[in-house]
Amino acid sequence: MNLKTVKKYFLKKQIEKHLKSGFSKQQTANFKTVGVLVNAEEFEDVDSFSSLIQSLEILNKDLKLIIYKEEKKNLPTLEQNKFSSKDYSWNGILTKPAIIEFLDREYDLFIGYYSNKNSYLDFVSSRAKAHLKVGVEGANSQIFDLIFKIPVKDYSLFEHELAKYVNIFQNKKTAV
Repeated sequence: MNLKTVKKYFLKKQIEKHLKSGFSKQQTANFKTVGVLVNAEEFEDVDSFSSLIQSLEILNKDLKLIIYKEEKKNLPTLEQNKFSSKDYSWNGILTKPAIIEFLDREYDLFIGYYSNKNSYLDFVSSRAKAHLKVGVEGANSQIFDLIFKIPVKDYSLFEHELAKYVNIFQNKKTAV
């Protein structure tokens, strides 16, 4: 067994543990804080997510974005919001402080923008503390509350549908 297999085994165990313990999902009338996890290997135009600020009518400071991308070389990077499999120890413990800080925050809405099965992304998604977790086609239904059957490459349709659903949730909760 190689180190990568051991690491994925421990990640899988931690994902299962987080799914069982869960996060207390209280209802929220407004979606003010948004956390986004993007797999840059599937969707490279991560700058597109800045338009979520207008569509969801949130403040710039309330959108937190982290990016997963495997790097071929282990070179230091100035981008604090990027991580890869190299940021996990052999026993599946996340070691990058910026990503740990991202996971310590509580979000009204969490978006997992990836469709390929990936233990590292599933780990972060399962640990995210959010009232509503949204994924795209191919996402793990045990982790996400709402999954859009939209391919990752069709971001504009995803953003449009997400804004529509958020509006429905907000109107429904204010009417109750």
